[in-house]
Amino acid sequence: MGPAGSRLAARGLALLVASATLVLGVPARAAAQSAASDSEAGAQTPRHYSITLVTSDTGGHLLGEVEVAWQLRSVQPVAMRLDSAFRVVRVLVDGKPNTRLSRTMYARQDDEVVVPHEKAPGDTLTTRVRYHGIPRGGFRAGTDRAGARGLAGTTGGELGALWLPVPPDGAGRVGVSWSVQASDGQRVIATGTLTGIDSLSYGHTTWHYGIDAAVPLDGLAVAAGRYAVTTLPHPGCADHCIPVTLWTAPDDSAAASAGAFRRAADMMDFMIQRLGPYPYPSLAHVASLVAPAGRPGAMVVLYDEQQVHAGGVTEAEIARATAAQWLGNAVSDSAAGGPTDAAASYLALLWSRQGQAKPTGMLLTRGVEAIGRLHRLVGDSVFFRGLRRYVEVHRGAVVPTGALEQAMAEAAGKPVGWSWRTAVGAR
Repeated sequence: MGPAGSRLAARGLALLVASATLVLGVPARAAAQSAASDSEAGAQTPRHYSITLVTSDTGGHLLGEVEVAWQLRSVQPVAMRLDSAFRVVRVLVDGKPNTRLSRTMYARQDDEVVVPHEKAPGDTLTTRVRYHGIPRGGFRAGTDRAGARGLAGTTGGELGALWLPVPPDGAGRVGVSWSVQASDGQRVIATGTLTGIDSLSYGHTTWHYGIDAAVPLDGLAVAAGRYAVTTLPHPGCADHCIPVTLWTAPDDSAAASAGAFRRAADMMDFMIQRLGPYPYPSLAHVASLVAPAGRPGAMVVLYDEQQVHAGGVTEAEIARATAAQWLGNAVSDSAAGGPTDAAASYLALLWSRQGQAKPTGMLLTRGVEAIGRLHRLVGDSVFFRGLRRYVEVHRGAVVPTGALEQAMAEAAGKPVGWSWRTAVGAR
């Protein structure tokens, strides 16, 4: 948590000190001292999200209930960002009821929800936040280009806090489960694997998705609508082929699957050959009410529905999103502009260069050029063996500085004479 978040968390706890004496059994002076001593402590760590989403049948209203399992790093309160456009109905802690005899303690100020606790560092704690309102970004419920109802949401590009309670920095890796209510005729896709569909009254259904493997919190995506789902062919794959699907409006499905998306499964096989086993069960490319932002989602990649309809999505974009499943989602840089993101763009460039000297739709940034120089320096076998090792060793984690250089050196059996920081600084 940054200084501002820490100060806000401390202020939030101070608001609750007097009540804590009665409800939590914590002396007021001790609680105040604890808040002061922990004002510089780091944010708590989210481990798992259970997300329930219900939208209205006509407007843009969203009712959400999100349970988060936290690993506590300090005695500091759990702080979450959630856009002030939402009204928080209740907050439960460790499943305890919010009654007159057992009142859940929390403070709400602007975009922060602050929940104190009595636990020690290393303990686990769950928070369940129920809220409703009309999102101002990141999530939309409404009509698509063809007039059909749908919904879509992304946490990429720091949009998560506009519709989900997230840590102050919006970061972390979490397992996730979803329960998304849909109306008659709608299909739902979300980060994870479909685990069941429940039938409700009035033609509604609830779709359940989940994945235990840790995915980036800023790599979540969900969508629902009257989708036509096309399974894209793997011409070069004979066995254990990863399912790659295209989700579009029914009148776009034929044109989209014959356009830039027609080789999306080939891209998957191309990346597997160079990066190793695919880290997730499937990959879905989805036309969406919400424009994509930030990193491509893990397992579910959103595209602007208008761009899909107009044929404006390029093979380069799809190849970049495919490579990002390994380089960006399975393995993440600690900050934007790192070697992992650049390597994903470089792999997309290699795909696009097949059969054409000057591929279109690719931006040759300094980072991409730096990865290209590394490739030319070490050669094909070392380069791809190093990338596979990089993903294998650091899968499900944020990579430390120098990890790519180390993986390449191990693949080569000697230092490679290249570093990311030097390479991106070179002209």
